[in-house]
Amino acid sequence: MKKLKQWTLSTMMLLAMFSLGACEKAVLDEQEDTQSTEGNVIIRATLYEIVPFDTRAVQNIADYCSTLQFAVFQDGTKVKGITQKKGSDGYGQVHFSLEPGTYQLLVLAHSSTGSPSINDPSKIQFTNSDGYSDTFFYYDNLTVTEGENVQEARLQRASSMVRITITDNIPANVSTIRLYYEGESGVFNAVTGWGGTVNSKQSITYNVQGQSSPLTLAAYTFLRNEEGTLNMTLTAYDANSGVVAEKELKNIPMKNHMVTEYSGKLFSATGTNISMSFTADTAWQVYRQLTF
Repeated sequence: MKKLKQWTLSTMMLLAMFSLGACEKAVLDEQEDTQSTEGNVIIRATLYEIVPFDTRAVQNIADYCSTLQFAVFQDGTKVKGITQKKGSDGYGQVHFSLEPGTYQLLVLAHSSTGSPSINDPSKIQFTNSDGYSDTFFYYDNLTVTEGENVQEARLQRASSMVRITITDNIPANVSTIRLYYEGESGVFNAVTGWGGTVNSKQSITYNVQGQSSPLTLAAYTFLRNEEGTLNMTLTAYDANSGVVAEKELKNIPMKNHMVTEYSGKLFSATGTNISMSFTADTAWQVYRQLTF
């Protein structure tokens, strides 16, 4: 199958307007934590050598994710927290002042427009309004001793993705395209490394006014097992929220930390039959390539 032409997903995310609503309610932090340049514990966030979903080479975490959240827990209680935004001084490294003892360290990296609450490492809630993105995490014990302590936190991927490429011409009156999907989770459990136990109703709405085909859109989720499925509805709206076209994709095959790719016509084709055209089990970053 001819390789799908891909837009840079970070550019597409700038065009996105995120709609409200999820069946797992979020409780967001009241304010962003502040950075400190002093402390006896230094945390450095780095990525494992993995290929990003948009295929750009990652040199370090600062090249890929726009937000870093650091949280330290002890006996189930959050005792320290820092949120960093890309471009801030020292991005990727933080200092904490901690008494000697054993703690749990959580580092979360993402590019969502908002920062989820991480008061509970087992219930990290992203929201439709703040958006979903490629997400990475680190969670492990942190042992603090007398003197200086340096901890390298090597983050691994938490998210899985569906990449939708619309191949036919986009009518001039189409203003937005909404991807609504359910079956997996918008909540991430950093303790287990899986999505939350409750099915989320996730959605993302892209502003596509004036865009041309092929148009590539992305939807992120957290799988609850190594493999899973999503049901997705693609809906194109005009400027008055009228439906221009709609298509349902049932039982989308998903695999943890991988991409499932779909391509097809949304505006010039009828029916909802889906055919599998290519399987790429050996390329970890692409799980399935399908047409609709």
